[in-house]
Amino acid sequence: QTHSLISFQISYSEMAALNMLKLVAIVGILSAFLSDSVVGQNCGCKAGLCCSQWGYCGTGKPYCGAGCQQGPCTKTPPVSTGGPSVDSIVTPAFFNRIIAQAGTGCEGKTFYKRSTFLAAAKANPKFGHAGTLTKSKREIAAFFAHVTHETGHFCYVREIARGTYCQSSTKYPCAPGKKYYGRGPIQITWNYNYGACGKAIGENLLKNPDLVAASSTIAFKTAFWFWMNNVHSVITSGGGFGRTIRRINGGECGGGNRPAVNARVKYYKAYCKQIGVTPGPNLYC
Repeated sequence: QTHSLISFQISYSEMAALNMLKLVAIVGILSAFLSDSVVGQNCGCKAGLCCSQWGYCGTGKPYCGAGCQQGPCTKTPPVSTGGPSVDSIVTPAFFNRIIAQAGTGCEGKTFYKRSTFLAAAKANPKFGHAGTLTKSKREIAAFFAHVTHETGHFCYVREIARGTYCQSSTKYPCAPGKKYYGRGPIQITWNYNYGACGKAIGENLLKNPDLVAASSTIAFKTAFWFWMNNVHSVITSGGGFGRTIRRINGGECGGGNRPAVNARVKYYKAYCKQIGVTPGPNLYC
């Protein structure tokens, strides 16, 4: 038994030594092979080698692909934003063509501006970026169709009737003497909408609803607040323009006000044509 144990220990030692020699040989071979293709951490690469995101020099995708710091890195295609820039569609010509139809005595003629529209749109990056060019253009066309109808081609900043529109609310109680009639591009109405919208955009619209009629940027921000919370998902999911009418003013649907529905659809189809997109299905409600 003692002899067998000694033999085993000798064999084991010889095996370990042999394995160590093999390991040293392999490392030597790899070092020689990789000396021109991989350099230690922190780079300082030779010409023609890439510095990987981990700080090693080499060639191929692991080094020149994602995260490559320097050298002949493989350029990756830009990530799609899901649509074109809004300002490339809502050109000065497009915007001015609408507002030009407002009468010279209209308050909105000098109030509404493309620049304030774009500033408000920038704060709502999902607007006009619906995943495809078609959906994006349809949303923009739909927005301006409703704005055109609500404001008379950007003529009105305030609703003509100017009722009180105060509903009992513990969360958004009406301020004394204030009226919450329609103001702005979408004609935001009711105290609870002014309260919720003001909270979202950082303005105390419940206390001072006239801010919407005093600042073009705030006015467009209120329009986008309502749009993004009530209309955006409908038009971008393929629900059709008709469903957006129901979200803006459902009382017009089902024969409630057929001329108003027809007018909205007319504007929508015209704007779709101007920006180069088909109107899609389900135009009426």
